[in-house]
Amino acid sequence: MPAPGLRDLVKETIPSSNRPLALLSATERRTDVSSEVSIEEGRSARPTRATDWPALVWRVWTSPHVTMVALLWLSGLIGLSQIIPQSPYSLDEPLVYSQWFAKMPPFLWPLVDDLRALGFFQLRTSAWLRLPLAVLLLHALAVCTSALPVAWQRTRARSEPARLLARSPDETPPALGRPLGLAVWRAAAAEHVFAHTMQQLAQDGYTVRGDPRAQVGLAWRRHLGWWALCSLYVGLALLAMGLLLHSWLGRAYVLRLQPGQATTVPGLPELVLWLEDTRIVGDPLAPSEGVVQVRHGEAESGGAPITLPLHAGRMIGGMWWTVVDITPMVEVTAQDAQDGETLELWSFVPRAHARPRARLSLADEEDASFVSLPARNVTLRFGRASEPHASPGQLTLSFFRGVETAPMGTATLSDGDEVLFDGVRYQASLSHDVQLRVQQGAWWIMAALGWLGVALGGGSLTWCRPIWLVVRTEDAAGGCRMTIWVDTLAPHSPPLERLRTLGG
Repeated sequence: MPAPGLRDLVKETIPSSNRPLALLSATERRTDVSSEVSIEEGRSARPTRATDWPALVWRVWTSPHVTMVALLWLSGLIGLSQIIPQSPYSLDEPLVYSQWFAKMPPFLWPLVDDLRALGFFQLRTSAWLRLPLAVLLLHALAVCTSALPVAWQRTRARSEPARLLARSPDETPPALGRPLGLAVWRAAAAEHVFAHTMQQLAQDGYTVRGDPRAQVGLAWRRHLGWWALCSLYVGLALLAMGLLLHSWLGRAYVLRLQPGQATTVPGLPELVLWLEDTRIVGDPLAPSEGVVQVRHGEAESGGAPITLPLHAGRMIGGMWWTVVDITPMVEVTAQDAQDGETLELWSFVPRAHARPRARLSLADEEDASFVSLPARNVTLRFGRASEPHASPGQLTLSFFRGVETAPMGTATLSDGDEVLFDGVRYQASLSHDVQLRVQQGAWWIMAALGWLGVALGGGSLTWCRPIWLVVRTEDAAGGCRMTIWVDTLAPHSPPLERLRTLGG
């Protein structure tokens, strides 16, 4: 529907106790030669018909309040997902569920079943995330539909103002920010008031364009701010669309690579990975920096090595590869000290089998792992050396007999050291497993472009708040009537006191 005219805007904002300007007598006009009729925010002053529901819904849907609600919803959801542990895999298998449940904070144990039924353990892949993203996407598209034509029109008006200046004096331009309407009566000729007003605006730092014959003028400051607003909402649309498509169509595979072992990506049998080398910077038992070399090929010797730093990613074969974690491991073997027979060990992990070599993780919360030697009724406990004088990479090995809780002996050893206990020679060596995430789908590129648009638009609006003014004057009995329409993203500019003095 067409926007209400300036005459209607002024009429709505005149207090009921005042008489319209056209009814003021000539004596009253001469007495109050610069009387102000009204100044109000245009949004609150525009009349809304009870039957004009489409326009009302569109105005509410393109309101900045919807942006704030959607962003607060998403922020709260992301914050909640940081408090409630999220599961990257299905919890239908009992063994997987029990292992995952054991890692939950104790204060969440009574609520696990209810939270799981509500989908709170898959917040990032459920409707809890997709719904606000869909709202933000539709809202941002609606705002872009309204803002982009206006920003383009105002860009053209800077160099070709004739078309906008030739509009009907009663037509109110579309608003992108906070619109204001002002109408004043001056006891002077319309040509003089118009020229003086444009001169005052130019002195205030505005760029002005005017048509003295039609007595219509434009004035603006920081014009690029309108495009910054468009960039902000285009970025929000791209961000919401990228994350939404990523949540629906993207596939993420989390792999655990072990030295000397081929790993196949589920669903991608042609992708075979080999962990070739791991170089750690600093303490090998607490890797915070490191570089991983992964070989991609059908055999261990095939393909060229791919170098991936810890917590960094690369685009390889249309997929995004990220080294999520490097886990310190200890490999232990046991041999009879007399005949050199290799003894089998049992790890304390689900579905374990007797093996001549056991690999134990040193990355759990207690920094300790257990393995048993059933042939000698001995249990071994590996942990990080906690003594103040211990050097980086040193381990402690404790021996337990049967069900006793007190260790029979304790030794400190480094990578490759051997320990003799009860006629058995134990050797421990350090290695590392790598947790690699392979992200299939390029929707994250769209989300990244959206983040860039939001950053550029939001950053520009912090120092480039645009202001747009339309000034019109027309002859009236005993003087002239001047109307000023303002659209601004600056909350306290232009000062209302300054607008009241224009043309005076």
